[in-house]
Amino acid sequence: MGWFSSTPTRDRKAERDREEAEARLAIAAHEVGHAIGCAAAGIRVHAVRIWGDQGQVDADGIEASDQAKVDGYLVMMLCGWAAGAEWMHRHHGYSRSAALSWARQGARSDWADFRRKKRDGSHNGGWYERQAQNLVRANWSRIERHARELARTGRLTGSRFN
Repeated sequence: MGWFSSTPTRDRKAERDREEAEARLAIAAHEVGHAIGCAAAGIRVHAVRIWGDQGQVDADGIEASDQAKVDGYLVMMLCGWAAGAEWMHRHHGYSRSAALSWARQGARSDWADFRRKKRDGSHNGGWYERQAQNLVRANWSRIERHARELARTGRLTGSRFN
């Protein structure tokens, strides 16, 4: 190779592109996890979007007087964390505990919202965590399929989840 070879630059760009694509897939899995959680709780999903390093699920609100909906909402809040962790476990070889710890960093705002609202729930925090993880594992093939599409298109309609 000569002094001015572009191969290292191309290699670095390809690696950066691959890392960005992987990050986008993890973000997509997180958002699809929330949408699956909404559907399981009977909360209507309107759309799921991702852009840059962010995402959003647009869904109906819940009645605070409906305890089943409140509990479902709390599970849904943690489904994004559980789906991101499951992605890292299945695709990047993380142990489950390491993946859950890793995913918590990307779900800080979800965890903050969960802590604020869990006083309205009827269970302890561990129960909601287990329910979210079980729901994500039970729906993994669906989450994976929708996450790949969301990463590719940036948007899914709510009809995929309702």
